[in-house]
Amino acid sequence: MSPEESVSGSSYIAPGDSPRVAVLWMIFGSLSFGTMNALVKWTSFHADVWMIIMVRSAVIAFAVAVFAASQGISLRVSDKRTMLLRCVVGLTAMILYFTALGRIPIGQAVTLQYTAPLFVALLSGRVIRERVEPVVVLLVVTAFAGIILIVSPDLSSIDPDALLALGSGFFAAMAYMYVRELRNTDSVSSVVFWFAAFSVAGSMAQALPDVVDLDWRTLAALVGIGIGAGGGQVGITMAYHRANAAWVSAFSYLTVIVATFYGFTLFNETLGISDWIGGMLIVGSGIALVFVAPSQESKT
Repeated sequence: MSPEESVSGSSYIAPGDSPRVAVLWMIFGSLSFGTMNALVKWTSFHADVWMIIMVRSAVIAFAVAVFAASQGISLRVSDKRTMLLRCVVGLTAMILYFTALGRIPIGQAVTLQYTAPLFVALLSGRVIRERVEPVVVLLVVTAFAGIILIVSPDLSSIDPDALLALGSGFFAAMAYMYVRELRNTDSVSSVVFWFAAFSVAGSMAQALPDVVDLDWRTLAALVGIGIGAGGGQVGITMAYHRANAAWVSAFSYLTVIVATFYGFTLFNETLGISDWIGGMLIVGSGIALVFVAPSQESKT
């Protein structure tokens, strides 16, 4: 957490853009989310979506609250309207995604949910008034094509349940763009905490009756989901606080590679030639984006 974010009251100062730092945060967040995806896939056989959301979010809210209190960081919300919108679309995305993850292969679910960066790149110019360079759009589209090759070369074979994951990608994109707007008024800790608290409140009524039936393995997995999601949320939020939304969003594709690895090792998903070609397209696009990083003076 940067010094300028460790403030209280209304003295919050927005951090300056730093594309390279944003990439590091995005890599950390993607690795954390990839691990979370594998845990959600396993846990979906033992607990419903509401339980996963409640425990996941409670772990994050508790951890951020403790950290904020120890560092003297205020969790006060300055832009209440944007924060509420971020929470609503974020929770919607999470419900759709976790439902899809329990019904379709992990690789397919992650891929369709990670259309979010593509939506960000295509919509950020209109929604948050950031300039989207043509080369960024081209590279994001190239990365998305690589993702398609990894899990489904023939789109007509996608199960109808996959539309849930695709919908979650759209709502996640909206959430990321609201996060970008909140950089000007609210700290990372505040954004992460209030989304987690909102998600706990939104899932508690459905989840609480089933808490007594949890076994220790499922509970441990649920806590692990919270830890992975917390790391991912902090990483992604920090990334969007430190760089142009359309540009940095492309690096979140690393989560697909991590999820594909888990699918191969834990869920017996095999890798074909299209998977390797798709992976090279994704990684190649990410490397290329490093060399077209926006300058510090990019319009935000």
